[in-house]
Amino acid sequence: MEIFDESCWEEHKKVITRKEHGIPGLGNFAYWNMAHATPPTPHHHHSDIVEIHCLVKGKRLSVVGEETFTVTGNEMFATFPYEPHHNGSYNLSPCTFFGLQINIKDPGHILGLNREYSLAIHRILTNIDHRHLRFTSSDQLLLKQAFDNISDGDPDALMLGVQYLSCFLFKIPEFIPVREEEEKKIQDPNIKRVLEHIENSYKESLLLKELAAISGYSLSRFKIKFKEEVGLTPANYITFKKLEYAKQLLRTTELPVTQIALDAGFSSSNYFSTVLRNQSSYSPSEYRRISRERMQMSGE
Repeated sequence: MEIFDESCWEEHKKVITRKEHGIPGLGNFAYWNMAHATPPTPHHHHSDIVEIHCLVKGKRLSVVGEETFTVTGNEMFATFPYEPHHNGSYNLSPCTFFGLQINIKDPGHILGLNREYSLAIHRILTNIDHRHLRFTSSDQLLLKQAFDNISDGDPDALMLGVQYLSCFLFKIPEFIPVREEEEKKIQDPNIKRVLEHIENSYKESLLLKELAAISGYSLSRFKIKFKEEVGLTPANYITFKKLEYAKQLLRTTELPVTQIALDAGFSSSNYFSTVLRNQSSYSPSEYRRISRERMQMSGE
């Protein structure tokens, strides 16, 4: 089945449809800023469309065939025409991303560009070797400027938005493949040092200024570098580590929720419950029951 979001302009979801922007070859262009867990999208496909999701922050699961991909900040994920895909069976954690659909049915008329440039974008989109790619903060800015201008509605702003979007698409061959079977490699040795410290200490109280001191960067520079390397902010990453540990205890032990919360480093069981519900829409007891039911069904 095919699924297309309808036009929407709300705080957490902004969707500009083909009917609204009128740009040839461009389908929906969307910006999602989900503050709470949302139900996964079911199996679907898009005829003649290359769909691209670009994560700004958070994490998002995408399933194609038998493969599951975990996409984080500054990473792009592409699905191709008629290719069934979905977001798994669990509710999606909060995340922020841009989503765009490029219709490649008419290779010579994409984004209203002349034939030469349109065919070049078509070649790029139909020759993507890796669907999961990493881009830079400057590439992300191109998307933001494209979305802001196209959503403006003014004819001049619309044309400017097309230029920004074209620049982003032409840069796709430069993006770095993210290989799911390999641990994501952190290039910055200073950030590696911080990650090692977090791994050993995430259950304790960690101050960002202390982590910045370990990295040797100023606090503002540390936050930027950490997100570029890891795909999450330092605070979100620490919360993620605590939550994953707590979820493991819920699945595999009979420990009380209060003890699990404190063992994982949360300040209280109420705060842990709030974070878990925000990330999954489940309470601790619901998560424990549902995860165990699914483990039994899968034979784990």
